Amino acid sequence: MTDLIVSGNLKLKNLAQVTWSWYDKSTGTVQWTFRNPSSRVQSIILFRSGYYFGNAYWPVYLANSNFNVHWSNNSPLINVGSQQNSPPIGVINFSGKRIVCFVFTLNPNQDWSMLEGGFQGTEPESVKAVPVSYEGTSEFCIEYDKNQVNDWDLQTGTGLKGYLPNPNTFMTAYYACRDEYYSIFDDVIKPGKC
Repeated sequence: MTDLIVSGNLKLKNLAQVTWSWYDKSTGTVQWTFRNPSSRVQSIILFRSGYYFGNAYWPVYLANSNFNVHWSNNSPLINVGSQQNSPPIGVINFSGKRIVCFVFTLNPNQDWSMLEGGFQGTEPESVKAVPVSYEGTSEFCIEYDKNQVNDWDLQTGTGLKGYLPNPNTFMTAYYACRDEYYSIFDDVIKPGKC
């Protein structure tokens, strides 16, 4: 019985981890640091402040090249510095319910950091790295909820648009997740072409 508990603890210690620190508290900018302490490639998604990072506003990130966001091909992240790093997005399947969010694929013993704004007067809550398993790469017909683009513009005071046409067909890596399903907006994600 003791051996099983010890084995379980050892396995948990080797899971990819995430931490955050203030990059610039006056502007509400935090730095996320992802670490894979294991000897194998791992993919995770980040749950914080009530939803999975990237699940809100991803159509804006994808449609506007200055965010440097693209679809995942399940390659480990390349570190170009926390100020320039940008993760890919992928489709995550929670037992038949799907979302789009950022996916962090890390090489063994890799550290990777990025910045996120929007924490004026608050800080990230309920932070956890959630493991996901790569299931393959395929086409998906994805229609985003237009409310997230409107919400982005209200929060930022910009007039950025989501991708067009909506819906559209995308080729992306997709992942399975055993954690709890959360989705901010009502995106429609179906396997295959539109």
